[in-house]
Amino acid sequence: MAKAVAARKRTIRAPGGRKDKAFETFVSWKAPAAKKIEVIRQGVRARVVDDMVAYLDVPKNVVFAVLHTPESTAHKLIKENRPLDSAASERVVRVGEIAGRAERTFGGKDAAMRWLKTANLGLGGATPLSMLDTEAGADEVRRILAAIDYGGVV
Repeated sequence: MAKAVAARKRTIRAPGGRKDKAFETFVSWKAPAAKKIEVIRQGVRARVVDDMVAYLDVPKNVVFAVLHTPESTAHKLIKENRPLDSAASERVVRVGEIAGRAERTFGGKDAAMRWLKTANLGLGGATPLSMLDTEAGADEVRRILAAIDYGGVV
């Protein structure tokens, strides 16, 4: 019984166990799907929100919208050093993966972050970052990045 309680309380902060710059580790994280699923199921510490705000250079409300997490809930989880739920944790991993892909496509963080925050005609005028709240939106962003990578038409 004690083991079950301890297992439930255990959460993963970020790959590599770094608590500072947790989101940055998701950007460059090359892990097998099984490990990503484990991290998502156990939950990413809510403090990753602050790291995302700093890394993406966006206001907190933008991150809350992408994560589908109410501001009051996120602040409470951050204050109590608790994990996000699995759905929000999956969005954190997704945003990190797409940010890393954009950095490789555009040759660096600055250009990638500008692109993620700029309205895109291929997305109906939405920003790529705003589309990352759903897997379908992320698929569209991946499609555009692949077209840029390979010189295709969007």
